[in-house]
Amino acid sequence: MNKNRLLAAAIFIIMMLGLATAPSTLAQPADTPIFGAMGDELSRSMSDLAMENLERPYFIGYTIDDIQNLNVTGVLGTLTKTDLDRSRYLTVAFRVGAPSLDNTNFVSGFYDYQQDYFQIGFENDYDAIRNEIYLATDKVYKSALKALAKKRAYLQTRVVADRPDDFIVPLAYEHVGQTEAFDIDREYFESVATVASEVFRAYPEIISSSVKINAAVTNQYLVNSAGSKTLRGDRIYSIELSMEGKNGEGEDVFDGASLIARNLDGLPDTPALVKWARENAERMRSNLAAPKVEEYAGPVILAADAAGEFFRQLFAKNVSDGPAPLYEKEQMAKGNPGPELINKVKRRILPDFIDIYDDPTIDSYGKLVLLGGYPVDDAGGVPRKIQLVEKGKLVGLPIAQSPTKYIKEPNGHARGAVGKDVSARLSNVIVESGDTAPFEKLKGTMIEMCRDMGLDYGLIVTKLLDPNSPQAGQAGFFGGGGDRKSLLSAPIEAYKVYLDGREEPVTNLEFDDVTVRILKDIAQTGDEPYCYNYLIGADNEMPASIVCPSLLIEEMDLKRTEAKIDKPMVLPSPLARK
Repeated sequence: MNKNRLLAAAIFIIMMLGLATAPSTLAQPADTPIFGAMGDELSRSMSDLAMENLERPYFIGYTIDDIQNLNVTGVLGTLTKTDLDRSRYLTVAFRVGAPSLDNTNFVSGFYDYQQDYFQIGFENDYDAIRNEIYLATDKVYKSALKALAKKRAYLQTRVVADRPDDFIVPLAYEHVGQTEAFDIDREYFESVATVASEVFRAYPEIISSSVKINAAVTNQYLVNSAGSKTLRGDRIYSIELSMEGKNGEGEDVFDGASLIARNLDGLPDTPALVKWARENAERMRSNLAAPKVEEYAGPVILAADAAGEFFRQLFAKNVSDGPAPLYEKEQMAKGNPGPELINKVKRRILPDFIDIYDDPTIDSYGKLVLLGGYPVDDAGGVPRKIQLVEKGKLVGLPIAQSPTKYIKEPNGHARGAVGKDVSARLSNVIVESGDTAPFEKLKGTMIEMCRDMGLDYGLIVTKLLDPNSPQAGQAGFFGGGGDRKSLLSAPIEAYKVYLDGREEPVTNLEFDDVTVRILKDIAQTGDEPYCYNYLIGADNEMPASIVCPSLLIEEMDLKRTEAKIDKPMVLPSPLARK
């Protein structure tokens, strides 16, 4: 009996030792060596880091992103990629000079856009982590001194009117939340990609298709010299469906769909995903057979995803990222003028029946689930609701760490990712209208407008090409070639609506010369809000949501896509024989 007890005790000890030495997939406690190493090296750097006769840092921030990431791709029921990895990255926010003028917001070459970040080991070893921080800090300090010297030299030879300060010194804030467990189920997502992509075996006219799944868990640790200490655990799941075929004219036709959720419960189960894939395949089949349309000028309804994408590309993008930095090379300044709307504060940019606010503190709007919220922003700031548009007039902007001409205080909208600057970006955008109508009535109004203009039909657009998708690059970025300057991507799902109410799909049209001025041409909206979810910069660390109704635009110009037409496939797909 004693021997059995001794044996059981020995087995228990061995098991516990094994658990202690194996890399943990469980949630990490907040008091891991990560915070200790970050805090100790931060204190030393702020007190002792100085090169002879050169300036000391006035602000330092360290961020460590601890990540588990899965990428799976399925094609026709087979796996073409499956990759589960673990990584950890250190980002150093380093400032020398003063808040009024420091080393940031200045681009002296083609590689000065991103913050300095470094891949580091992911074991919780205090000495190893601190040494990595020490090496990175030394490198970034020397780079910051060079950047500040170049910036000062640039400003000595140029007059820059209304240049805002470079930095808003933050208040200390502490938010130590729970970490997320590294528990991504690889086998489950492999099976999902396999069965969902197998649907396309029955659609040989869709010559290329894929189901791509990304699952990511990120635990973000932050400390800075203002006294902030934050820990935020996030997870995101995305499923992206891509389809490509050729219509009767030999033109490439693209379509796709995506699903994004913060937890598994937010995704459909496997049978529902298969049904979703099949519905998209059927729509693609109809699009490939759609008749040719050379051009259109008339009223357009943007519904569902298209309405959200409209506000994403024309509004959200143009109030985000703060003022453009100074560019040492003038040609770069001309090619990167900055957001178009940030200098229009206190001016009307939309009809007076439209209000817009952004709120990172909420996770729902009515029954709609929102993805863009967070308990602390990526600079360690407190997230806040901000009014952006009131009765059509732009009244506010998201602010991260740098002020603008009109807004001088941060409002908790600092968002970034590994390798991407922390900048002012939106989270949960809510568009509300005071002039609404049921969708069928909205459609009837469009038909009446068509009659008045002598048109045989109007257009309803339900999906626009995602500007971050691979297809956008294949199709001349926004669906066209040549010198297109439209700020709005091409429709990939659109329908003619004839005067008698009949609907007919159309493809391969693109918007002609759309600018932010089109925002003022919204004539009326639907009465049902729709939630459009997306990833800012296609980055899983920056999910966002836009809630908006369908939009009736008085007049938009569309033309046949100018993308180059490749020769069709020489032989039919072998799937056509089955």
